[in-house]
Amino acid sequence: MKIKLVYLSLLTLALASCGVMPNSSFSSPIQGESSQSSVEEITSVESSSSSKETSEEPVSALSEIPSSESTPSSISSLNYETEDPLKEPYIGRQYYLNQIGDIFAVWDKYRGDGVTIAVIDMGFKPNHEDFYFADGSSKVSTSSASFTTTGSQTKTEVGIEYVINEAESHGTFCAGVAAAGINGKGVVGVAPNASLLLLKTDAKPKSIVAAFKYAADNGARVVTISIGSYYDYGGDLNSDGSDLGTVFDPAIEYCHSKGVAVISAAGNGGLDGKPTEFTFPGCIDGVIGVGGLAANNSDEIWEGSSYNSSPQWEFCDVFAPADMMFGCCHYGGKKYDGGWKGTSFASPQVAGLAALYFQKYPTRNHEDFERDLYASCHGLTKSTIASKNQTGHGRIDAAALLGITPKKSFTVTVKTSWGKANCYLWNSLTGAAMKAWPGVAMAKSGSTYSYEVSGNYDFIIFNNGSAQTVNLNLSAFASGHGYDLTSSTSEVGCLVGNYI
Repeated sequence: MKIKLVYLSLLTLALASCGVMPNSSFSSPIQGESSQSSVEEITSVESSSSSKETSEEPVSALSEIPSSESTPSSISSLNYETEDPLKEPYIGRQYYLNQIGDIFAVWDKYRGDGVTIAVIDMGFKPNHEDFYFADGSSKVSTSSASFTTTGSQTKTEVGIEYVINEAESHGTFCAGVAAAGINGKGVVGVAPNASLLLLKTDAKPKSIVAAFKYAADNGARVVTISIGSYYDYGGDLNSDGSDLGTVFDPAIEYCHSKGVAVISAAGNGGLDGKPTEFTFPGCIDGVIGVGGLAANNSDEIWEGSSYNSSPQWEFCDVFAPADMMFGCCHYGGKKYDGGWKGTSFASPQVAGLAALYFQKYPTRNHEDFERDLYASCHGLTKSTIASKNQTGHGRIDAAALLGITPKKSFTVTVKTSWGKANCYLWNSLTGAAMKAWPGVAMAKSGSTYSYEVSGNYDFIIFNNGSAQTVNLNLSAFASGHGYDLTSSTSEVGCLVGNYI
C-alpha cells in the first residue's frame, strides 16, 4: 500500500524534476544544497551550473508551430508495412528498447494507434522533428495547454504556442521516449503512433492537478508525469492549509473515473542517499510509480533510483530503464543527445506501454491496465542495490503485457568486421546459459554471422571470442532482427550499430 502524506508541518520545501542531464554533477535541493529559497522558482534535481540547458536555437515563431489544420493522423493513414521503426536513424542507440520485452515484435501488431498520451512537464519543443507522423502531420494535439498558479488561482492557456520552453529539454525528451514518431528521423517512441497532449506547468502542485483534470477532459487515455514534489514540499500549499495528499488525490480519482491511467516517475532518491524518500504524485494510490533500471542491465536498478527500502514506503511499482538514455532534445544546436539519467525517462516508457495496451483493449480502464502490467513484469532478483522485495513488481515486459509469445526458435544475425563471432545466450530468470562464455560460434557468410537459437533465452552478447563484445541485452527475439556493427559507436559500455 502506498503511503499518504501526514507530517507536512515538520518538513521543508523541495521541488523535484526526476531527470538528469548528461555531464552534470549530482546536487539536490532535497538536501538543502540549493541556494534558491523562493518557492516561485522551479528547482531541478540537477541544479549545478553544468546542468543548465542553453539553446542556440531561437524561440520558435508561431508560424513554425503546428496549426489547427495540422491535427494528429487518423488510424487509417498509418501503414505498418511501409513504416519500419528499425530504419529510424538513431534506434541503434536506444539500447533500452532491448530491455523492456520484445517491443519489436509488439510493433508488428500495436503501435498506439488512436491513443493520446498526455505528458505533464515544464515545457516542450512541440515542433521537434520527431513529433510528426510519416505523412508530415503533427502528433501534438492542438488542445495542448499551459498551467500556472499564483496564490490560489491557476491560469490555463490553451494552444500549442503556450507549451513552448526552448530553455528546457526535459519535457521534450520525455515525450519522445513515449511517442517519437516513425518518420525517418531520429529515434522512435515506445508507442510511435500515439498522439501527444503536451501540458506545460510551473511544477506547482495545484498547476499539476489542473493539468491532470484537463488531460482527463481532453481525450487522454494515459498521463505520464516526470516532475512533482518530494514528500516535504510545503510551498504554496501552506497558504490554504492543504497538503500534497489532499491536493493530488481528487485529481487522480477524477482521471480514474474517466478510465485514464496515471503514471509517474518514482524519483531519484538514490542520488541523495535517501532511497526511502517518496514523491508526489508517484506515491498516490492508483498512480503507477516507476523506478529506474541501470544501463544494459535488466536485473539491476540504476544507482540513482528510489526504491521501496522500507515496507511503509512502497511507492515504486515497476521498473524501466533510466540510465544513459538517448533521445529528443533541443539545446546547444542538438536535436538528439545521449547520457541522460533519471526515473523521468522510465515513466514515459510505461506510458507508451499503456498506449499499446489501450489500442489492443480500447474498452478497458486504468485498473485493467494496472493489473495486467503488474502480472506481466519480471521480478528483480539479482540487484546489489535493492533486495527483491524492495522493487515492486519488477521490470516491465511489453510482449508479456500484450500477449506476444516469443518464438521457440529463431535466427540471430550480426554483421561485423570481426574475424569470428560468438553469441552468448542466457535466461535472465533462471540464470541458465546456453553455453559457457564466450558462447557458441556463429556461422559466417561474407561479413555476416548467424546462429539459429532453440530454447528459452532472453539475453544475448555478441563477442569475438575474447574481450571485444557488444551487449544487446535483448529481452526476447520473436522479431529475429539482426544487428550491423560494421559502422558503430560506443554507447553505454558497448558497441552500437544499426539494425538490419
